[in-house]
Amino acid sequence: MTPTIRVLVVEDEPLTRRALTLALAAAGFEVAEAGDAAACRAILRERPTDVVVLDLGLPDQDGIDLAADMRKQGDVGLIVVTRRASPDSRIEALDVGADDYLVKPVHFGELAARIRSVMRRRKAPGRQTLRIGRWIVDLDARSVLDGAATAGLTRGEFDILARLIAADGGIVSREELLTTISRRPHDADLRSVDVLVSRIRRKLGHACENDPITTVPGFGYQLNALSREF
Repeated sequence: MTPTIRVLVVEDEPLTRRALTLALAAAGFEVAEAGDAAACRAILRERPTDVVVLDLGLPDQDGIDLAADMRKQGDVGLIVVTRRASPDSRIEALDVGADDYLVKPVHFGELAARIRSVMRRRKAPGRQTLRIGRWIVDLDARSVLDGAATAGLTRGEFDILARLIAADGGIVSREELLTTISRRPHDADLRSVDVLVSRIRRKLGHACENDPITTVPGFGYQLNALSREF
């Protein structure tokens, strides 16, 4: 029997919060709800949670700051649901570790599908360890380490790196990388890919003899200096 996915809806508008809670419960999830950041933290301390559905406009703390705090403290799945539609807001949320980003109004069925997708990605079987320069990348643990040092990649950055690794030295288009970090690529901005790739380069660069990622003008990116470790 498949375990029930435990979801926490963090939304300050009572009617919206209740509608999301009822819809997700009807879709088969175990749902708790919080109206602000303080209540969110209290529930996360007391109740195991698989995925947080987070509004950014909270009364006691900006949702971006709350998302960053949650990512530092654990590996809970995180889907932002907000009215902030600008590419900069999307980039900021992905950069602090959001798994997905939806702009209101959202279709309840689509949100349920996004939650299931996040859980599938988080529970993908088969540990695989690879080396990029001096970095050891553990795809299962989602870690990038050089001895005791960690690269500190955000969730969006790691997802792009993992997609480049999966290409095994092949070129991956910017559009495909955008799909990797956003389930609504037609509403997103390709610049978000360029920003995240630039940050990956900066974080990995000191432990690599050469640029770990090559830009292929007019198409996308490919990963360099990749060797598998078993």
